[in-house]
Amino acid sequence: MTDKASHGDAHRAEAPTPGTEMVEPSRFRIRAVRIDGLGAAVRVRGGGAHRVEFEVLHDCSMCGNAINQVIVGLAGEDRAQASVWNGKQRSGGGLKTVNAGSSVEALAEDNPGPAEWVDVSCEIVVPDEPGTYSVRARYAQAYQGRLMTAEGRTVPQPEYPDVLGWWKVDRPQGPGPESAIGTIIVEA
Repeated sequence: MTDKASHGDAHRAEAPTPGTEMVEPSRFRIRAVRIDGLGAAVRVRGGGAHRVEFEVLHDCSMCGNAINQVIVGLAGEDRAQASVWNGKQRSGGGLKTVNAGSSVEALAEDNPGPAEWVDVSCEIVVPDEPGTYSVRARYAQAYQGRLMTAEGRTVPQPEYPDVLGWWKVDRPQGPGPESAIGTIIVEA
């Protein structure tokens, strides 16, 4: 359960300007955010689940052979709500299995060529309490995450709880305003 008051700057958040990209330096970029098939900012009656779709370009030469994730959630929460991308250095290249046969086996992308923009999606749940909720993204390196590209969604995948806990790793307040990818305004 999320306490509206704990969202802090989430209630003052402005929606990203259309056409802008969210950039996690040296890791990934996000663009073309659509909430419920609309734009990056929506007004809704009451809380609940909302579909968030966007394009991600993961290009992390410093990541070596690590398995990386892009996670999404609301400002002010203790954990992310969803992992949407899982892979090695570069996005694109199709569906693969990483860490095969181990306790951290997962679907991922491992693109040997240049990074490619890929479409991902997830559901984000906002409280019923009226307010402005900032949807944010950050990276994780938890070995396992979901790959929610069109191809990845065709294969059942669990939501790995460890990756969602990366929301505040090295960021005690969670991802800041620079990590905003969208806004959901809950009206009374």
